Amino acid sequence: MSVTNNIDPSLALLLVDASIESYYAYDPHVPGCCKPDMVTAPAGYDIVDCWTGLDTVFSSFGLYECFGVVFRSKAAPHTYVFSFRGTYSMLDVLEDLDFWQQYPFVPLRALRSAGDAKVAGGFWSIYSASRASLKSMQQQLFDLLDKYQVSAQPISQLFVTGHSLGAALSELFTLDLALSPYRDIPYRNYNYAGPLVGNPAFAQLYDSQQRELDPATRTLRIQNTYDIVPCSPPQLFGYQHVGDAYLVAFYNKSAGWLNPEAKLYDHQAVNYQGVLSCAFSGSQGYCDNDNLVVGNETLVSRKPDPSTLCMFWPETQPPVAPVYIPSPVQDDVTTATIAEVLPSASALDEAARPAD
Repeated sequence: MSVTNNIDPSLALLLVDASIESYYAYDPHVPGCCKPDMVTAPAGYDIVDCWTGLDTVFSSFGLYECFGVVFRSKAAPHTYVFSFRGTYSMLDVLEDLDFWQQYPFVPLRALRSAGDAKVAGGFWSIYSASRASLKSMQQQLFDLLDKYQVSAQPISQLFVTGHSLGAALSELFTLDLALSPYRDIPYRNYNYAGPLVGNPAFAQLYDSQQRELDPATRTLRIQNTYDIVPCSPPQLFGYQHVGDAYLVAFYNKSAGWLNPEAKLYDHQAVNYQGVLSCAFSGSQGYCDNDNLVVGNETLVSRKPDPSTLCMFWPETQPPVAPVYIPSPVQDDVTTATIAEVLPSASALDEAARPAD
């Protein structure tokens, strides 16, 4: 993994928007049924499909949940965006925590062996597990590729994205795609706040693919240096990042470092979106702002230090007491904090949701 400043601002903003919107397709009351009518497609795109995945919860029981959506450009030739949502339910949380075991990465339609590549058990379970007559996420994704490529609107370009858990799943699909007969489709992965996914053999296989060898098409992981999730699971458990990292550095101005919600603020997709918008609006190439307002939060954003990828509290401030921040969705925020400090879609209230 290397740190880079090479980023396409318009693409980064398009895909963080798509990543945020994928959360809205999930209905906790009917988890296996996607709700496309709740999703606002990015400008110039329509939502055309969705897929599910099976939360097996350490193989004891499980539940199908809506896990992603497909956006297609209105204009031809058609660009498609496959957007994977992040952690929402408690079942997702249990899968996130299943990194103690690694399982072989098994491509669905491999043109070559994946060798010794292994990935975290929880991520692999969501991606590959199936039950009875219900297909795995992996099979559903390739069924969508099959459908589009024989349609009147074939894929001209494919972007793959996701936030948090969705970032991890997006990387599994990206390697699966690279090893399949569809590897010649022009594709690229931009993902946000993603954890480490697989072992060094997985990372080596991933980074050796043709499109990963070119900096112009290589996977780009957007990472906040104050966010704990991109630093998990620890490398000592046998994990290694893929692609390049584009760094941002922000934290909530009012949340003390002892406040558990502080790590949620550091991880929220809408905050990533706000900091990226700030960075791209100036000439410095980064966001330097002591009072960056994103929705109803105020962030401090700094120039990231490439030598410090994992900084869990502001070095320039002494520890302060936890600060209670009133929220109209406090219950959801509390749940999300328990959920490995991964955001719930319901915690993205209308005040924090970016305007279309």
